Amino acid sequence: MSDWHVTEEIIARYVDDEVTLDHVTAASIEKHVERCSHCQRSVGEWTRTELLDQVWSGVADRVDRSESRVVERWLVQLGVEPAPARLLGATPGLRLATVAAVMLVVAAVAWASRAADAAGVYLALAPVVPTALVAISFSGNADPGGECGLATPVFGFPLLLRRALAVEVLALLVLAAGSLFISLEGASAVAWLLPATALSVGTVAVGTRWPAPRAAAALLVGWFGVLAAGELVGHRDDGAPPFVDAPVFGMVGQLVAGGLLVVSMCVVYTQRHHVFQEVTR
Repeated sequence: MSDWHVTEEIIARYVDDEVTLDHVTAASIEKHVERCSHCQRSVGEWTRTELLDQVWSGVADRVDRSESRVVERWLVQLGVEPAPARLLGATPGLRLATVAAVMLVVAAVAWASRAADAAGVYLALAPVVPTALVAISFSGNADPGGECGLATPVFGFPLLLRRALAVEVLALLVLAAGSLFISLEGASAVAWLLPATALSVGTVAVGTRWPAPRAAAALLVGWFGVLAAGELVGHRDDGAPPFVDAPVFGMVGQLVAGGLLVVSMCVVYTQRHHVFQEVTR
């Protein structure tokens, strides 16, 4: 404790919200009070209870009534509980700008495919959308709350999984709507669904060892490599639209995608702690 103490007059002016001290004096008093128990007691004696109540009520009201996001309000209207809706609403991939961007990208791809009468282009590009969104959700520093999220009842991998599932559902719904406008019918119009899901979950699985964006990039390069190889091996010189008859969209390709999806899910479950460590690194 210091041998010097702030005078009663200065302390009274310091704690009175209607009396303004200059910034230098106020900062000096605050620094001294941090170390001096005698002056701490003096500050406590001069501090009015109603002032403390007023300050605390303002802070509590601000915390309890923080502005909700548009996505959060939508989720609540759909029947989601407010607490999970708040956690999901903070997901980077669910921000309104991201949702709008996804819709625009899918609409542009669907329009281009329809205009060029090349529905296979839509099938080839559709898996990029959910895979990219999942990579964003599992990228480093993806949680806007930072380390504060570690103190919440739902944190770590369960929270990441919920957010990844939310953006995956969003992407699949938008892509399903876009597939209604391409020139394919029946199961062929949604042949992208299983590969897209496998690539998304595969991103999380590979993300146990690599950063999620790098994992997504590697898998998408492999995806387009498989498509290109199918076109070359098929000797497509008959002028047929690209990718529509690609092996990956056939029965065998769908079975392979389903098998990779199951394997990826097993890896994600067994390595779930590594996923969280990679994201929070």
